[in-house]
Amino acid sequence: MQLVLDLDGEREFQPREVHRPPRYFFALLPDIEAKQRIHKLAGELNARLRASNRLRGPDKYHVTLRGIAVPDGSFGQSIAMARTVADAIRRTSFAVMFDQAASFGKPPKYAFSLTTRADLPAANSLSATLLDDLRHAGLKVDGSSFQPHVTLFYDRRRREPIDLPELRWQVRAFVLIESIDNRKYVILGSWPLG
Repeated sequence: MQLVLDLDGEREFQPREVHRPPRYFFALLPDIEAKQRIHKLAGELNARLRASNRLRGPDKYHVTLRGIAVPDGSFGQSIAMARTVADAIRRTSFAVMFDQAASFGKPPKYAFSLTTRADLPAANSLSATLLDDLRHAGLKVDGSSFQPHVTLFYDRRRREPIDLPELRWQVRAFVLIESIDNRKYVILGSWPLG
């Protein structure tokens, strides 16, 4: 941390802490019952593994479909354009299912997440459509391969996959989320699936 000297008053003060910029992403949210089941399971797994970090919490559980770059940045991306793209997408409701928990990411902060061995063709298709349509609209999009997962907590240890009883819910909409550090997510738009 850098200290700055106030030459007039000869006091030291600390500049405001720099936070990472907001993140924006399209996601699938579990329904209320699924959120409660996920949270209970997350608590059980956290205790069983003696993990050191707290749970993400029911309001943070989601499946990321596609991330987009900070809006109105150097490429002129905007939330308005992302919403316009989402407005044009037509899909029917579908189910997602998770039957494992595993670690994602790199040290020192692994995301311990619900994962699935099943193919989720409807979720995969929606993610691929968002990727193509957002890019076609000129937005900078996270192009990594889509791996459906729900992060439960972060952990310093990489964990082996754990088989779980199936946990599923019916997806009736997808949403656009603004995430700023540890604050509550802000839903910037919601698109129903017919």
